[in-house]
Amino acid sequence: MKLLARLAVLGSLWPCCGCSDDSAATENPKCGDGKLAGSEVCDDGAANGEPGKCLADCSAMSAPAIVKGVAAIFNDAVNGRIADAKISVLEHPELTMTTQADGLFEFDGLYSGEEVTLVLEHQNFPLIQTGTHTIPPDGIDDLTFQVPTKPIYTALASIVQVTPDPSKCQMVTTITRKGGTILAPGAHGEAGATVSVTPEIASEHGPIYFNASVIPDKTLEESSEDGGVLFTNVEPGEYVWSGHKVGATLTSVKFKCRAGVLVNASPPRGMNVQ
Repeated sequence: MKLLARLAVLGSLWPCCGCSDDSAATENPKCGDGKLAGSEVCDDGAANGEPGKCLADCSAMSAPAIVKGVAAIFNDAVNGRIADAKISVLEHPELTMTTQADGLFEFDGLYSGEEVTLVLEHQNFPLIQTGTHTIPPDGIDDLTFQVPTKPIYTALASIVQVTPDPSKCQMVTTITRKGGTILAPGAHGEAGATVSVTPEIASEHGPIYFNASVIPDKTLEESSEDGGVLFTNVEPGEYVWSGHKVGATLTSVKFKCRAGVLVNASPPRGMNVQ
């Protein structure tokens, strides 16, 4: 969707108000009409000129931004690109596109300060989405899908002795060494790290770390050089993963777990060593 059309959508979704406190709305200029400074995003009551709660600073969403990246096949990301996949923005389902042979995708009309989660649909792959990221002022140019084929997905489930529950989600990320990416050959993980999740998930669901042969191994208590780690059959909801390693600082990653979806926060936008 082009920028002007997205401005119209933003105006309808995020009405702004000049709020003197958390309960009073004194005016309702729309986001995108140039009246962003000092305005705030309000709920539906404020949008109708009635008292409403201010939710966020609208100016944080005022800069147009581009989000782009590549859809690639798990364990063959260098050469295996996914064509003819439908990709959509979870937070803005009106934004969709189809990948070409190179697997590349690009969305314009998004705004800095927004959250963005991309969803990929293709008949040969499980329904999958990225982690959830707040768009910085300069956009995102390296958001990746690392997608297992359906046979590989089934094989991995068998290895960990789990039957994917369609009412739950599966979550995975890669604890990635500094500068690591799926678009380069060789291991890109950070060994010797652990993860925790908020809200807490019962231990029978994970974490399960991948060994150096890229196989999930329930006996491992920390990451290998592969860096992969997963939680299985997780209740839908929003989760934040945190990474831990003595002498290293790791980024946190947000997941929007939805029923029947594989969520993979893959490098370089997964859990990274800073």
